[in-house]
Amino acid sequence: MKQLNLYFWQGISLNGESCTGYQLCTHRQEGEQQLMAEGIVPYHFKVKHHRLMKTWQLKTLIIFFQQLESMLNAGLTLTVSLELLMSNQSSLPWRVVIELLIKKITAGEKLSTALSQWPQIFPPTISALISAGEFTGHLPNSCLQVVNLLQQRQAMREELIAALRYPSITLLFLVLTTSGLLVFVLPEFALMYQSLNTPLPTLTQLLIQASHYLNASLPLCLIIAALILPIFHYCDRRYPNWKLARHRLLLNIPLLGEVWQSRYLSLLFSTLSSTQQSGLTLLNGLHLVAGIFTSPLWKKCIEEVYQRLHTGEKLSQAMAHYDEYPSLSLLLIRSAEETGQLDKAFSQLATWYSHQASALSRRLTQRIEPIMLAISGGVVGTVVIAMYLPIFYLGEALG
Repeated sequence: MKQLNLYFWQGISLNGESCTGYQLCTHRQEGEQQLMAEGIVPYHFKVKHHRLMKTWQLKTLIIFFQQLESMLNAGLTLTVSLELLMSNQSSLPWRVVIELLIKKITAGEKLSTALSQWPQIFPPTISALISAGEFTGHLPNSCLQVVNLLQQRQAMREELIAALRYPSITLLFLVLTTSGLLVFVLPEFALMYQSLNTPLPTLTQLLIQASHYLNASLPLCLIIAALILPIFHYCDRRYPNWKLARHRLLLNIPLLGEVWQSRYLSLLFSTLSSTQQSGLTLLNGLHLVAGIFTSPLWKKCIEEVYQRLHTGEKLSQAMAHYDEYPSLSLLLIRSAEETGQLDKAFSQLATWYSHQASALSRRLTQRIEPIMLAISGGVVGTVVIAMYLPIFYLGEALG
């Protein structure tokens, strides 16, 4: 998906009047073509914000749809609600988006159609839920379902960040401390011991050799570290099977794979629950989920389940072909298919896997913390002992 930019433009209308405004598009040529189609000849086109999608947080979307749902329930029209939201916005990009939404709705477009034109800001699931609300005449309820879905996604992201924050910081300081001791401190001790002709223990000799090797290869190590992420990104884009293999490996890692699986299952079933409650069919819901998932492993599983449903299989039967779906979900879905209450089953499964992901994240953090403390203490302690161990031989050398 291409990045979305915000452009400021100045142009001349067909009537010869000077006009200015903002445009959302992926590149300059696209924006100029859109203005030409509206009868405006631009003579100045400048980027105002690069990579607009990165400035959009889930909190912004949650607040937007919360306020929109409240205003619609209060009896205000959609256009008036958007105008009120735009007048209270301090963020220029967000104010421009709402202004363009008002412009499109005034021209006769539906809200869902307008939102679908910017998938970088509004994911396809949001557009589908809003479209279902427009079809059934319950747009405020669809806005509320969007809020619930985004809040769950935000909670999952915050829990994942919180679980990985401590191990990441500990690992970073461990690498920096050990590298600093080996690169800057240990060579000075080695020179001092060499000038005193002090016999060095085996541990100290090994660390001195490691220090020399690290000093010699430090530029190469920095270059490799800087190229790791670009190489992974290139392989992911060029070789899809490479990314698929990585995700299969991640799924098989104890505890970490369970956390990852639970989070994707929670997102899957919460999205299906929202689409079912909005009146969309199961096939449409699965199609939307396949569009919003970025993992090729889960996207492939959902797309194959989607194809199996087209051949006449039930959802529980189609999911049973894949190990990514636990037996608990299959049993609950099978019973829900018999009673005709799939939306409730999806809601229960989403809640269950959300709580399971939270519990597994806490357990993962609890297990990683003592391991990281032991590793960091052991590595730093070993280096310090190796540096000061030859001091015990100084008496013999001086004598």
